[in-house]
Amino acid sequence: MKYEKVLKFLKIIGSIFMLISFVEIVFIILLNFVYFTIDGDSYLLAEFVYSSSIFPFSGTILWLFLISSMVCYAIIGFFMLRVGSKTSIESIPLAKFLVVIGMVVLLAGFVKMNYFVLLGKTRITSTITTITFQNALYNMNITPIMPAIIWVCFMSINIALLISGLVITAIGIKYTLLQEQEANE
Repeated sequence: MKYEKVLKFLKIIGSIFMLISFVEIVFIILLNFVYFTIDGDSYLLAEFVYSSSIFPFSGTILWLFLISSMVCYAIIGFFMLRVGSKTSIESIPLAKFLVVIGMVVLLAGFVKMNYFVLLGKTRITSTITTITFQNALYNMNITPIMPAIIWVCFMSINIALLISGLVITAIGIKYTLLQEQEANE
């Protein structure tokens, strides 16, 4: 495994992270303009999440944490792209950086998945119905099909991020072992 290939890999992964984060942020913006029909009243998701009395405050906090985690992945992607652009970094610190950033991406992916699960289980309580947020997204009587597709895309993107964290860590470990082997010879 050559030094230049590892730097190129880091640039590519950083660019992909930034692109994925941009797509997620666009999806969040689109999702804010979706109408929820609950008890015959229509609410925009933005007004539903931020100012409605039928959505709990903990759900609003989870929604904000979810948005901030998407922005954090963009920052991680920018950081990886910037480190991948530097040719002055030595091989051993680069190998350790790959292991650390891979573990950070993996742990952040698990935290983000917990945000999805907890937000999906948040109860929407109105005068007539009580339903979870995720079931409301999947119910065609409450929302159109687009929010359900976006929600599945969010889950799929997060799974891809988890897998990429594993791959980055594995490449970092392999590169670390190769660097230590070269140092011992």
